[in-house]
Amino acid sequence: MKKMRLPLLIALIVAVIGIIFGSFFDLQLSTAIASPNNMFALIVSAIGPTIGFSGVAIMGGGFIAFAIKGKYPIGLKILFYVLAAACYGVAIFYPGPEYFGINGFYGAAPEWVGYIIAFFPATGALIGGYFLLKDWQNKNLWIVFVIIIGLLLLALLATIPTLKDNMHRPRFRTVSTGVVEFHNWWQPCTNYKELMETHNIESDNFKSYPSGHTAEASILFVIITFLPLAHHKFDKLQLPLFIGAGALVLLVAFARILAAAHYLSDVATGATVVLIFLFIANEVVSRIKALQLENNQ
Repeated sequence: MKKMRLPLLIALIVAVIGIIFGSFFDLQLSTAIASPNNMFALIVSAIGPTIGFSGVAIMGGGFIAFAIKGKYPIGLKILFYVLAAACYGVAIFYPGPEYFGINGFYGAAPEWVGYIIAFFPATGALIGGYFLLKDWQNKNLWIVFVIIIGLLLLALLATIPTLKDNMHRPRFRTVSTGVVEFHNWWQPCTNYKELMETHNIESDNFKSYPSGHTAEASILFVIITFLPLAHHKFDKLQLPLFIGAGALVLLVAFARILAAAHYLSDVATGATVVLIFLFIANEVVSRIKALQLENNQ
């Protein structure tokens, strides 16, 4: 979608500026505002991934619509059902632990309760996705969805975890106790295992960089960017929805800093990773005529 170049570029620039500012003011900002017991921050942190992964569940509803209403070979229809189930499962599996895990209301309830909570919005998004996309006009929209899945896999399951596992940056909630030194985002914490054993610190407290929550909230950017390829009725809604998604991402990013779980550079990098892959994917898709709505109505 060529008209999305500027909004995506603006969002990417804002994220990069966040990394630059964080490089100088990470510790000062977190020292001034962060608290691991901030209730507002914990609520947003718990809910944020559920909202982000709702975009994946909406895609699942779209795959069901392709299988039920589309004139595709039986093999493709089976694949659509498989992908729908995968999208639905992901929208429950990943947000579920955030409610009562170490980054949410830790210990307030068993972690499995979070999966029950995540089940309801994921189910609503799946059903909503079906009705939202049941009148699609682009017969090759399923290919776009597969590209989106590949994009999310690269960003959320390859890049973000790899950076976390190589940098082992201590979270501010651990640094604020005085037992671990502050590390800039470009400084790997090479003795994290020793610190974990010496001070009985959980491994999650060495996964500050980058922010997975912010990256997950950024999933909405991806869905909204490609939404008009389904139907012309989404054209006028795209920019307001994109701005709304931007507001949500900023809210989740702010909450993660406020909860002492991440620094400014962490949350900015989380969004940057998704936006870079999205910008590239948007450029590629916009150049493939077979994927454009006007060629497939």
